[in-house]
Amino acid sequence: MSLEFSNAEEAKDYAEYTLGVDDDAVKRLVLQSGITREMMKVLLPEKVIAHLRAISAKGERPRITDIGTGPGNWLFDVRAQLKEEGINAILDGYDLYPAMFPPEEKSKLEDISFSELNIHTKEAFVPLEKYDLVHIRYLSAAIGPEQWDGAFDNCMSILKPGGIFMWEELLLEKMSLNDPVKWSNVLAVFKLNWSILRRNDVDPKLSSLFSTKLEEMTKEEFTTQSLPEKGQRMQAANMSMATKELVDRAIEHGEAVVKHLGLESAEQLQGMLKLAQQDFKEGCVLHMPVNRWTGVKPLVIAAGRDPGDTSGDPENVQTGWAEAFRKWLC
Repeated sequence: MSLEFSNAEEAKDYAEYTLGVDDDAVKRLVLQSGITREMMKVLLPEKVIAHLRAISAKGERPRITDIGTGPGNWLFDVRAQLKEEGINAILDGYDLYPAMFPPEEKSKLEDISFSELNIHTKEAFVPLEKYDLVHIRYLSAAIGPEQWDGAFDNCMSILKPGGIFMWEELLLEKMSLNDPVKWSNVLAVFKLNWSILRRNDVDPKLSSLFSTKLEEMTKEEFTTQSLPEKGQRMQAANMSMATKELVDRAIEHGEAVVKHLGLESAEQLQGMLKLAQQDFKEGCVLHMPVNRWTGVKPLVIAAGRDPGDTSGDPENVQTGWAEAFRKWLC
């Protein structure tokens, strides 16, 4: 069923982000970041640390950016890891919603900058710095099925040749409930959320983009099932909060969205949400698999041209690899 809106601007807004951006959303993102940290154990794998350390050894400060940073949790965690490694990097966070940025005092204390950026606006990426590491996490809620290629290419445009691209996403199509029969309310509302997100092609899409546009693509798999009981209960709370945000945002966009979901009214949708939230309180756990894609941007070298300059006629450039960049992902 196609989703129809009263005007183009309404459709554009709905496609950009389907979760909340208020104080409650910030609280959920902080919780979500903690859960992901426990699940992954190490945010920057040793091979990525080795890449950043090699840059530092040349007397340079590695440049790292987090796209769709929200309150900047990933950047703060990375700053802590880099301090332990003795790496003094430049950290920048970008997001479409500055209201979610952390307090300025906290940003200054950790020497992290935050700026507004729309991942879909190519022109906004042109004046940005080039980075040694570009990171994205859980941004599929801001990218519609027809927007993947453009968003990916925009991020690639600020990645240095030889730089690393890391993208982590939830795989909605592979989620699992601890008891689908018992927790049927969560299952029902989650199927609606799946329709709201329209993002059930994340794995094949990102795997294709990384394998065709980057060198030495790797894909790591994680799951909240690996968490201890306390962590799984935290994940249940996280999913309950995210579900409420999805429903609230859908209702905000009016009757067109509610009808698209096959429901008669916003009240019916809110009723389903309440039943699902009760399931979460009573012990429902919704496990979410997460994939992390990593790849390296090929070096582009032409006679008399700096490796960082990718302009010019593609037929006159040669794409090659320095052996050091081949080794760290092998």
